[in-house]
Amino acid sequence: MTLPFQPLNAQNITVKVQNATNSDHVSGSVISTLAKPGFGNKYDVALKGNTVPINYNVIGGTLVGMLADPAKHSLDLAVSPGPNGGAVEIELPRHTIDSKNAAGNDMPFVVKMDGSKVSGEPTGICIGNCPNIFNSFKETQNTNTDRVLTIVFGPESRFVEIIGNTGV
Repeated sequence: MTLPFQPLNAQNITVKVQNATNSDHVSGSVISTLAKPGFGNKYDVALKGNTVPINYNVIGGTLVGMLADPAKHSLDLAVSPGPNGGAVEIELPRHTIDSKNAAGNDMPFVVKMDGSKVSGEPTGICIGNCPNIFNSFKETQNTNTDRVLTIVFGPESRFVEIIGNTGV
């Protein structure tokens, strides 16, 4: 697979958590503030002869590239993590990619990290010494037009697949 080269203005910052224990979790309100006051970066993804802007933020690494895979209804991200891993927060336009059941209700996206399915964390993304510190995700926003995922990746991670069942 060849990813198109596009220079990016990615964010490279480190987030330190004070006094974290293995039972601490980042609350939904903390995660939702990652993108405030909005998304700092945009990647134009080629899709059916057009380009679709995908907004995102990166913490602790960089986004190297993004590619739509219509055969799998997926959006594929190449990441370059920092030495302690990182996170990407990505706004997914519903007209581009979505995940719905037969009744038209939202279903969770499937997220794979380097080919392995990762868990979605409904109560928050764990920090500290816990099994899901890396390679987990949470849906942090849901509107009529977009869904936002926050995906945590480890220092060895390179490829993230966000798989829906409609669009792309």
